[in-house]
Amino acid sequence: MSPVYRTRLLRRTCRMAVALCTIATGCKQSTQAPPPAPPPPVTVAAPIRKEVVEWDEFTGRTDAIESVQIRPRVSGYIDQIGFSDGQLVQPGDLLFVIDRRPYQDALDEATANLKDAEANRQLQEANFARAEQLYQTKVTSKQDFDTSVAQKNQAEAKTAQSRAQVNTAQLNLDWTQVKAPIAGRMSRQLVNRGNLVQADSTELTTLVSVDPIYAYFNVDERTVQKYISQTKRGERQDPRVQIAIPVYLQLESEEGFPHEGVADFIDNTYNAATGTLQVRARVPNPDGFLWPNAFVRVRIAGTPKHEAILITDRAVGTDQGQKFVRVVDSESVVQARPVELGPVVDGLRVVRNGLGPDERVVINGLLNARPGRKVTAQPGDMAQYLGGRSAPAVSVNPASPPREVQGNAPANGSGSPAAPSRAGQAQSTAGP
Repeated sequence: MSPVYRTRLLRRTCRMAVALCTIATGCKQSTQAPPPAPPPPVTVAAPIRKEVVEWDEFTGRTDAIESVQIRPRVSGYIDQIGFSDGQLVQPGDLLFVIDRRPYQDALDEATANLKDAEANRQLQEANFARAEQLYQTKVTSKQDFDTSVAQKNQAEAKTAQSRAQVNTAQLNLDWTQVKAPIAGRMSRQLVNRGNLVQADSTELTTLVSVDPIYAYFNVDERTVQKYISQTKRGERQDPRVQIAIPVYLQLESEEGFPHEGVADFIDNTYNAATGTLQVRARVPNPDGFLWPNAFVRVRIAGTPKHEAILITDRAVGTDQGQKFVRVVDSESVVQARPVELGPVVDGLRVVRNGLGPDERVVINGLLNARPGRKVTAQPGDMAQYLGGRSAPAVSVNPASPPREVQGNAPANGSGSPAAPSRAGQAQSTAGP
């Protein structure tokens, strides 16, 4: 065996020995177990208890209390226009002037005819007086006397007819001045100067009242039945006896419901096509901010004041349509608690059933809060999710005076404003 071959064999043997040692060392099992992982952290907070009023919301539209289509009562050519487009006017303000000259001539003619009839009446009355004296002295015949009586009566009738013609001519002359019948806001001019207009036919413009204003909305049957049940329990005034239900309005661009009015009309029958009952609210509008035919959201008190449990929406989960929240018990174990939810008030969700006021609700770390798992509960504050404002609420109980309750601009908490199968379905919310 050559020296070179022996060297190579020695190197190969050394490499194999090193490899066997490494394998033996790596395959040796450790006798020391790793330390257990600590429970994952979650943030918990107790629900907030607050006195609230739950509100029902509806969609509606405003409408002017008075709306007038301005039409002329006499025919003629427009001579003057006395208003600007969109101007606010008062009753009696001059809007249009129709050419007065033909009607002035007609009045003068009727006045002259009246004077002629008056002169003839005076003559016939004098002839009647003489004929009556002669008839009493047997100078004239009964026929001549009867003729005098008839002529006197004809003269009086002619005078009355002429006087009526004067009145008609005066009315026509007055009607050449088209004046505002109500206070309100003008529309644009539909007819310009120099155009011919026809009596009771041509539309000149429109005029709508401004203050107050109506708001019409539809209430679904289910909500109406709820109100009837509350009335029977004495929790609500009976609107069929005295309609004075407080109503609040909100435009699309507004926060909260700053416009307050009262419901002054409830229809006497349901709409068979929509299953809703029409209600009308009368809302003060002194600054003219509300315009007719505007889309508005309307809300009225859906419940009397009551104490509610509030939590943040982020703590709510859904399992096949069932709402639940995760709570941590006294042993730091997560439990899933089915709940019945209500509307949103001050940014927090009302919990009607399923949750106690002293529960520890998981508000952060929801991925770590699996039911049945032990966690490390860290204290949090549910009040950090509060939002909105406080405002006075009108009591829905006639025996209870108005009190200050918490509320906010409504949020879409329990569904859309209208149910798919019923127009005007109430959306329950809470607020001032």
